[in-house]
Amino acid sequence: MTTLTDAEHNRIGPPGGVRWAPFTRASIAILITGLSLGWTAELPRLLWGRVYLVQEFSLIILGLCLALIYLSRDPRGRAWPGPPSLVSTAAALIALSACWYAAYRYKVLSAQMFYFPVETFIIGAIVVPAVVEGLRRMVGWALVIIVLLFIAYGLWGNAMPAPFTARPWSVADLAPHLVLDTTAMVGLPITIGVTVVIPFIFFGVLLNKAGGGDFFSDLAVAAVGRFRGGSGKIAIVASALFGTISGSAVSNVVSTGVISIPLMKRSGFSGRVAAATESVASTGGQFMPPVMGAAAFLMAELSQTPYETIVLAAVLPALFFFFAVFMQSDADAICQDVAPVPREDRKPFSRVMLEGGHFVLPFVLLIVLLFNFNQSPELSALAAAGLVAVLGLVRGYGGDRIGLADLIDSFKKTGTASMEILAIVAAAGFVIGILNATGVVFALTSIMVDLSGGNVVLLLALTAVISIILGMGMPTVAVYVLLASLVVPALVSAGVPKLSAHMFVLYYGMMSMITPPIAIAAYAASSIAEEKPLAVSVTAMRYAWLAYLVPFIFVFRPEMLLSKSHLEIPGLVEVVLVTTLLILILNGALSGYFKGRLSVALRVLLAATGVAVFLALLSGVQAPLVYTGAVLIMLACAGRRAWRRRVWSPSAGQRS
Repeated sequence: MTTLTDAEHNRIGPPGGVRWAPFTRASIAILITGLSLGWTAELPRLLWGRVYLVQEFSLIILGLCLALIYLSRDPRGRAWPGPPSLVSTAAALIALSACWYAAYRYKVLSAQMFYFPVETFIIGAIVVPAVVEGLRRMVGWALVIIVLLFIAYGLWGNAMPAPFTARPWSVADLAPHLVLDTTAMVGLPITIGVTVVIPFIFFGVLLNKAGGGDFFSDLAVAAVGRFRGGSGKIAIVASALFGTISGSAVSNVVSTGVISIPLMKRSGFSGRVAAATESVASTGGQFMPPVMGAAAFLMAELSQTPYETIVLAAVLPALFFFFAVFMQSDADAICQDVAPVPREDRKPFSRVMLEGGHFVLPFVLLIVLLFNFNQSPELSALAAAGLVAVLGLVRGYGGDRIGLADLIDSFKKTGTASMEILAIVAAAGFVIGILNATGVVFALTSIMVDLSGGNVVLLLALTAVISIILGMGMPTVAVYVLLASLVVPALVSAGVPKLSAHMFVLYYGMMSMITPPIAIAAYAASSIAEEKPLAVSVTAMRYAWLAYLVPFIFVFRPEMLLSKSHLEIPGLVEVVLVTTLLILILNGALSGYFKGRLSVALRVLLAATGVAVFLALLSGVQAPLVYTGAVLIMLACAGRRAWRRRVWSPSAGQRS
């Protein structure tokens, strides 16, 4: 008779564990999705005439999420090779019970927290560590350390020197405050996560399951595959489309990069350029309307700005960003002599649209409901997902239709994909709760304004550096929530428009994904391409150079954000034309190609010209001499025909 060690027993689990574990995980994931969609459709009110607080619902979903995390991930953050250990199973049950009990008693405890000190402390003492440990298993130590530092500040902030001195909090007071107060864990971030983000994740998962992902990939190949360096342009288009729905730059790199990076390498791009292209496009997808990952929904709540206003504001910066990325990719295609995608590997555009053009309709419905009928984002996403389900059942893509099993699997994958984001927004609630409880936001705002000496440019530069540093190693949602809480108040107090301030920190927070030393999106792509991470990150910065400048443009020239309060047609036309000129000039300076190879002297001249154009644009003063001189210099560089290739030429790779 063989005796198992404790470690082996925990890995294999109790008798029957192999059967119950996958079923339990799938059931919890399906329940998370079903409850969220049911809440969006207002089923509790329609079916039972009951109205629940969103905080109660958030605690129910969070309990399921924590249980799923402990049953799915081992203490090292890896998927369990078999059933979970007894310790993790017990932790899942305890976390679930504590959250559900808190939901059951929420109305009483939240209103009379100080009358039930023991009860509320027990809830807080269970839920706070459960969330922190669940977060660690999902995303690692980077965000966990930040959360723990804030919790430590909440407990011992009174010992800090001025101006960071805070009112003292005991463990008995802070733990229930972090869990039950509406300014903390059950506040806006988790509300958006459970009511808005999950329906959009379901929309994206169902779209892929129905064949929409293959359709958009084939559409990208058909649209740009015939051009020079077509594989790079395909990666940009496809990754941007997937990135806007996925809500995570890293997950998008991992999911689409396994296809796009090898394709680019086979077509002639270096592994470094292939990885950089994928990481930049995946990161840029977080800026791309109409979904913008999950950040747009959080921004709407935190900035008290209508969702459609945020989506509209993101249009021009995103278009300029991807235009600049395309130009860099085209220049590298010239440098590395990359040919178009072979004709036999490309479906005709008409055939792709004929087979899958119906998948454009859900996005049309989403936009119409948001803008024309002023419906909530979550209800619009649910309606679009319903249309995807109908289209997938009736037609699908390429003759493949989805069935009932695919629909059920979409519920399961949505719940599983929600684990990370719900753990993040719950922990972000701790940070926000401590910021509100200690008042450190006002101290930080005062310090930043004092350091900048009232100079808005210096304050913006300081904010940019802080945003990149704080965003390193963290997922999209966590980056934005942290920066919106810590940094935006300083910008607003200095006179920066609120929408511009929120967009500013979003852009620079996202740039931490590709900026050394912890460029997690670039590093994920480098592992697929088998290239040095630092080299990929530096190349990615060259591709995404505009994202480091465009936030300054829409702060000083808010016309770019198409905001009604700052919309002036002459100013908007100037911003569009001058930004286009800036992209053409600085792309030539950075890539070394402008209708041909440029010498070092010409690149320096173009760089100096681009700086002059940029400063003139920020000043808001009409500078016709600067712009005219820039155009003349650009035309002079374009006249040099060291490499005689037509831009976007299908016959690239052959000498004229």
